[in-house]
Amino acid sequence: MTGIKRWIENLSWRKRLILYGYLFLIPILLVICYILININYKKSVEEKQQSDLNTVEALANNIQIVQDTIGSLSTYICINSDIQTLLTSKNADKLNTDPRLWYTHAPMQIVDDIISLNDDINSIAIYPENDIKPYLRGMDGSVYYQDMDIVRAGGAYQKTQSAGMYWSFVPKSDKDTYQYNKKDKLVMYREIYDLTQKKNLGYIVIGAEVSDLKEACSKIIDRADQSVVVLDPTGGILCQSGEAPKWMLEHLTDVHFLKTSYLQRQSKYIYEGYSIVCSQKSENSSIVCKIEPITNNRGDTFEIIYMPLILMIGVLIGYFPLMIVVAGAVTRPLKKLSQTMEKIAEGDLSQRVELDTSDEIGEVGTCFNRMVDDIQKLIDENYVITLRERESELAALQAQINPHLLYNTLDSLYWQAEESGNDEIAENIYALSQLFRMILNKGESEVKVSQEIELVSRYLQIQKMRFPDKLEYDISLDENIADVMMPKLVLQPFVENAIVHGFENDEKPCAIKISAEQYGRQVRFYITDTGKGMTKEQIAEVWKDEPARYTKQRVGGYALKNIRERLRLRYHDDFVLDIMSAEGEGTSVVLMIPVA
Repeated sequence: MTGIKRWIENLSWRKRLILYGYLFLIPILLVICYILININYKKSVEEKQQSDLNTVEALANNIQIVQDTIGSLSTYICINSDIQTLLTSKNADKLNTDPRLWYTHAPMQIVDDIISLNDDINSIAIYPENDIKPYLRGMDGSVYYQDMDIVRAGGAYQKTQSAGMYWSFVPKSDKDTYQYNKKDKLVMYREIYDLTQKKNLGYIVIGAEVSDLKEACSKIIDRADQSVVVLDPTGGILCQSGEAPKWMLEHLTDVHFLKTSYLQRQSKYIYEGYSIVCSQKSENSSIVCKIEPITNNRGDTFEIIYMPLILMIGVLIGYFPLMIVVAGAVTRPLKKLSQTMEKIAEGDLSQRVELDTSDEIGEVGTCFNRMVDDIQKLIDENYVITLRERESELAALQAQINPHLLYNTLDSLYWQAEESGNDEIAENIYALSQLFRMILNKGESEVKVSQEIELVSRYLQIQKMRFPDKLEYDISLDENIADVMMPKLVLQPFVENAIVHGFENDEKPCAIKISAEQYGRQVRFYITDTGKGMTKEQIAEVWKDEPARYTKQRVGGYALKNIRERLRLRYHDDFVLDIMSAEGEGTSVVLMIPVA
């Protein structure tokens, strides 16, 4: 980096101006190119998602048609009066003697005709709950269980009892629904109730061909990293084509995703670097989702990147001769301006730019001279104003005798006069008067360390009168630093803060420890208490410009922030002021100032 800087400094002003022009222009052109590419990329992703959504919605419509057909058939069976009569009959033994029971007493011929007209349905079973023989048909060679006790023990039956109706993918290896299953199936399970919906009369199982659904799913994916998942509204996977990440399937089967209304669920969105489009036609219909990495769309982006790059290169080439002309016109007066600026940067505010031109550069020189005059004036004014403000703040702080403290003290003195001897009252009055005398201190802004410690001691003596059973304190002073001068009223606000916010409104006792010692060429003060402590947020609020709710009592956050500003004005950055606290564990304040 030093070599590059030295190389730039050795360039002529004309070359440097051309270089700076390019350094300014190139990032702008890169940002413009990035914005154009990003816009086109997002547009490409949006168009791809919309195209995928169209195919997913078409697939969802086809699935809905199949499910509506099967659902309509099951509804017909559930509400048919002849079937209802058969399922509520109490003459099961007599009816079971009829080998054509279901065709004699129920319109099963109509059911057979409906199944014949629909190629998707390949098996159907009706299991009565009144011991009548079940109606079982497997058009594809599949065989249902005939024993109702075996059916009731199956997981599908148990789930139907709680859900009422649900869909499930049943593979050939399944032994829960079928005694022998010849093909993978999409199966609907549904309970049959009486017309009052109070009693369970039976159990319907209708199987549908799933190969067409799998083929339809596979047709809408054209890459190995794409996948299509068809979900039951309860979270079961009815069909899947392509391999989807396990964590993605967990996202799609999450309760939050499934319970979101199909009208409010996003139909296309980006999740963890994957594009997801989904469609659900009704509350009880299946959810069809297509998943693919968004990196699939990046190939299209490269087709639109060349034009912005060619445009950027053309602008850079055309910019060179323009910069040569501009640099020649600007260099001469700018050289004078630069020389003057360097001297002013070194601290010589008496320098002024002398230019003979009246063009923009001349105006810049005039404005620069005016700016230097204003800076000189502002420095003088702000320095004086700052000093006066700090002196005013200190004077205000010295005059700020907390009424709450005074009232409590006088009240305590009154009761002591009633209940105890005059010696103790005299001692307390003396401590209070000493405290006021040290706070005022004839308007002096600095005191000895011993005087500051004495002020804190008097303050704690008065507070001990208020809280005789709650407050304990200990003060230690290294005599080697007793005569070191320091700003007045620096320690007392932290002690008051420890009392006010540490335990004043708490029944728990509190111990305050104050120490002042020499640490190399510095004086180090420690103020610790065993009060309620503060959270990190509360500590941060202490240093804000506006005091927080919990710092507005008594001296509060304003005084603590004022202390830091006074220390910075007095010692610049040669001091340390830190507050360490944890809620319920007390507070520690460390202050380190140089030995004058």
